[in-house]
Amino acid sequence: MNISPAAIEKNLVEEISSKLDSVGLMYRIFSRLKSEQSLNNKIESNDEYGNSKKIQDLIGIRVVLYFSDDIETVRKIVSSKFDEKSNDVSIDEVKKEEFRAIRYNIVYSLPSNDFSSFEFNSSTDFIDSTFELQIRTIFSEGWHEIEHDLRYKCKNDWNGYDGESRLLNGVYASLENSEWTMIKIFDELAYSHYKSRQWSAMIRQKFRLRFVDESLDDDICNILSNDVELAKKFFRVERSFLISEMNRLGFYFPMKINNVFYFMNIISVKDQMIFKKTPALMMEEMNG
Repeated sequence: MNISPAAIEKNLVEEISSKLDSVGLMYRIFSRLKSEQSLNNKIESNDEYGNSKKIQDLIGIRVVLYFSDDIETVRKIVSSKFDEKSNDVSIDEVKKEEFRAIRYNIVYSLPSNDFSSFEFNSSTDFIDSTFELQIRTIFSEGWHEIEHDLRYKCKNDWNGYDGESRLLNGVYASLENSEWTMIKIFDELAYSHYKSRQWSAMIRQKFRLRFVDESLDDDICNILSNDVELAKKFFRVERSFLISEMNRLGFYFPMKINNVFYFMNIISVKDQMIFKKTPALMMEEMNG
């Protein structure tokens, strides 16, 4: 039975969303299927399509993040699920003297079962067995739309207007600075809560995940308040390491603060008193 590209697109979005939800990341996801007209325009624009190369973005998925330090994390998570075509990655180099929209586009192979039954009108022979993932931040998302449609696609409109072009780059510099400042604010807030022994708030602000509840159990809070050195060990767990391990070990427990705290203890702190309070199922399945 043939599978429509729209059905494959829907499945891909669901699978990627499921992976990101399981580790509690904050994000938005969008997808689109190239229209037949857009596909034909692209094929006609370059004689190499169908000969030396094929179209790789019939299915395009965009993950938009609230925190810029999640970009590489999301790439690793998606690459743990799908085969990344490393030769087709398009990631712009960040230059210290330049501010502009940064492409972070990665091409993945479609699951073999999908492509073997894939059919898209008369253009199938021009299409590769891939999909494209774009990763953006929420601030750069708007910039990309403007830059792509009103500058990249119409470069002649900007010839001789270097001042305006420089000002537009300055907008991006402001957005990039805002992204960096947001992370610093949350980090400093987490440290303030650590110093004042507000353990639930410390974990929420430090790890910036989509928790489904608001607080640690009182017993755990008391343990941490009586042993600040132990609390320091939890505070020092790296956020990217925590998310990476959740993905590697297939964390599937509800995103409650207690569950994430127990998990941190399993993968990093390894305190025996906390082990005794950890659900047996989590100890059994996440201790790998």
